[in-house]
Amino acid sequence: MKGTKMMNIVFDVVVDGKKQETLRPNKQKLQDIRAFMKEEAARLIRKYGSNVYVNRRFEY
Repeated sequence: MKGTKMMNIVFDVVVDGKKQETLRPNKQKLQDIRAFMKEEAARLIRKYGSNVYVNRRFEY
């Protein structure tokens, strides 16, 4: 597919209304993203506490 751009799913971590970091999964298959986010969710709660929100967006 010459000339097509890859679209990536990324996740912004928001704590107390401020973006703290952006998570970029290595693999873009939905199964892999789900496993990645399950692991990251536990890490984020340990790091920032329970007031953590994750917003999904696409990068082109």
